[in-house]
Amino acid sequence: MPFELNSTTSRRNVLKIGGLSVSLAALAAACGEDRGGSEDAGRVGNAPVPTALPDYPTDEAVLLRTASSLEQTGVTIYETLLGMDGVLPDDVVPIAERLVENHQAIADQMDELTEQAGGEVWTCANPWLMERLVTPTFELIQSNIVGVVLEDTSMVQVLAEEATIAPVITTAQGDITLISPTDDLQVGDELEFERLDGAATEDVMAFIEAFESLAAASHQELVSATSMLEARTAHLEAAELEARQSSVLAVALYGEDGYMSPALVGEDVPPTERGQIRHFAVETQFGQTAQIEIKAGPGDLNNVRRSVILQTPAANSLVYNELSCDA
Repeated sequence: MPFELNSTTSRRNVLKIGGLSVSLAALAAACGEDRGGSEDAGRVGNAPVPTALPDYPTDEAVLLRTASSLEQTGVTIYETLLGMDGVLPDDVVPIAERLVENHQAIADQMDELTEQAGGEVWTCANPWLMERLVTPTFELIQSNIVGVVLEDTSMVQVLAEEATIAPVITTAQGDITLISPTDDLQVGDELEFERLDGAATEDVMAFIEAFESLAAASHQELVSATSMLEARTAHLEAAELEARQSSVLAVALYGEDGYMSPALVGEDVPPTERGQIRHFAVETQFGQTAQIEIKAGPGDLNNVRRSVILQTPAANSLVYNELSCDA
C-alpha cells in the first residue's frame, strides 16, 4: 500500500495530540490529593524495560582481551572481503592481505600480554562490533537500490528522481539496471535495481579506511586506560601502525586528494558525488579519538543514504573476563 501523504491526521498532529494527552495526564496526576503509590519515575508508552549492563569489573586483562577482539575483527573483515570477487580493487588486494597479517600479529601480542595479566586469551572477533557494526554495514553495502511505482504505473521514483520504467534507467548519478519483474505493477510496488557501478567498492573502501582509524583511536584510548608499561608500549605501536594503514587506504581511495583534509586550512569538506563522507590520511593536527561517520548502501527514495557510526570501545563492547570465546 502507498503512503497516504494527505491523511486528515498528519504525523505532526498526532505528535501534538499525544504530547497534549501526556501533559494533561501529568497535570491531573500532580493535582491529585493524597496521591500514593510508587515513587519510581513514570514510563510512557510500551517500550520494554531497559536491561542494565552486567556489572563486571574492568581490569588489565579485560582491556587486553578487548584489544585482541578488535584486531580479530579486522582479520575477519579483510578475510571476508578477500573472499568476495571484485569488491576490492585489484591494487588493494595485496594491501588487504598484508593488513590481515598485521592485525593478526597485533592480536598475538595482545594475547601474550593478556596471559601476563593473568587473563584468558580472546581469539574471536568482537561480538558487539560484529553484531552492531560489521554485519549491518556489509548488508547495507550489498543491498540493492529500491524504487516505488508511481500513480502512473509506467513510472517509478528512485534516487529522488521520477523515471519511466525500463531495463536500464539513467539517473543523475549514472545508469541503474532493473532486476525486478514488471508484470501487473500496482501503485506503491517496490522495484529493485542493481547498485551503481563502483558504488559498493567505494563504500567498502570508505569502511575499511574508517575501521583502521577506529583501531588506531581505540589503542590511543587504551594507552591511558592501562597501567601496564608493556601494554602501553604495545598500544602505542599498534596505534601508530593502524594510523599508517588508514592513511594508505585513504590515498588508495581518493588518490592525491586523499592526503590532506581541506578542513586543516579552514576549507569545507564536500562529500563525494555519491554522498560519501570523505576522510583523509591527515585529518586533524593531532590523532583524534572522536566517533567516525561514513555512509553505506544506496540512497533511499529521496536519495538519502544511511549513516554508519564507528566508536571506540565502551562498556557495551568490552570483552569481560566472564565472557567466553567460541572460536
